[in-house]
Amino acid sequence: MRIYETMLVLDPEMSKEQIDGFLEKLKQFLGDRGAKVLKVEEWGLNTLAYEIKKKKKGYYLLLYLNGDAALVAEMERNLRLMEEVLRYLIVKREEGDIEASRQGGEPEQAKEPEQAKEPEQEEKPGEETTEDQESAVAEEGT
Repeated sequence: MRIYETMLVLDPEMSKEQIDGFLEKLKQFLGDRGAKVLKVEEWGLNTLAYEIKKKKKGYYLLLYLNGDAALVAEMERNLRLMEEVLRYLIVKREEGDIEASRQGGEPEQAKEPEQAKEPEQEEKPGEETTEDQESAVAEEGT
């Protein structure tokens, strides 16, 4: 099973109870089909970049789930039919990428340790470096 990230923009006129009910209904739908919801983040009410269905704001939800491609296709079909959903986007994530995406960085194993970098040599004025010396020797030999 793969990890998928799902961003939902819901109708801003929904109450907190309606949003919680929608979320529980979605979790039940996914659970019935063998998917597991790993994490849910509520981003809250935000202004949209442009009007969608005559709405200027939307309630944002971010879900991480574990499932297969057939589940994603069925979920997209159902989200398209739900009146509460203004927009949605589902993307496949790499393993161990959930925490990194929340912090806005790369996964920890992909970062280079700071000690691995070699210190740069300081060049004194009038002094040639080894690269300069090698190129000077090559020019003299020709």
